[in-house]
Amino acid sequence: MTKNKYSIGGFTLAEVLITLGIIGIVAAMTLPSLVGKYKEKQRVTQLKKAYSILNQAFLMAVKDYGTPDNWGLVQTVTGEVDEEGEQILDNSGSVKAMGILKKYIKQKSFAENEIIGYVRSLDGREAWWPWKAESDKYIYIADGTVLAQGWISSTDSCAKGQCGDFWVVFPSRNMKIGVDVFNFNFTTKGFVPKGMQNDTGYPFPKKCSMTDTSVAADHQGRGCTAWVIFNGNMDYLHCNNLSWDGNTKCK
Repeated sequence: MTKNKYSIGGFTLAEVLITLGIIGIVAAMTLPSLVGKYKEKQRVTQLKKAYSILNQAFLMAVKDYGTPDNWGLVQTVTGEVDEEGEQILDNSGSVKAMGILKKYIKQKSFAENEIIGYVRSLDGREAWWPWKAESDKYIYIADGTVLAQGWISSTDSCAKGQCGDFWVVFPSRNMKIGVDVFNFNFTTKGFVPKGMQNDTGYPFPKKCSMTDTSVAADHQGRGCTAWVIFNGNMDYLHCNNLSWDGNTKCK
């Protein structure tokens, strides 16, 4: 009687090591991209949350104080210069605007003159630094996001609707405008993200570009804010064929 013989197969040690090596190479190639995409999605969520908090505070402030053109805000730029030729600025308007908004936003404490971080343009050029927190102009919300009142426009400009600008900042030692720092228009109707489709001052194609170095470093990236909020991605970091009426994400 003949017995059935079964062959028991397996992998050699060399085969296992080769397979693990291939898996490791693939993981090393794809993991940074996956982590980057996760961080971008997280940033989109954070910015939308901050935008919601700002507009809720604005609506409550308007209910109690009227629109910002009735807040008695003083223009930041005085038109004067000091002995060294530097502009003399009046920040009392920014402080007043922030003092009103603070009443409607839950805050956490922070150290005066704490360095928020160093700021570069979207394409990596030096913009300004260090950025230091000032308690009368800045708000830290619970998740660590910083809300910062920027310059206040002239009384005439505010009467026409444009009262200044505002910043939402996600602190880290090295930050980029359009990645960690986002710019808004402070208007009589609320906070309007810069870079809207009809924004001629901060158009998305030019002021949210990784390649257009003709834009000043402290402006390159300011045109990204509306894109992140309304299109829900930061794909401008990965491709340059995006537009409001065309591709809204990388193909």
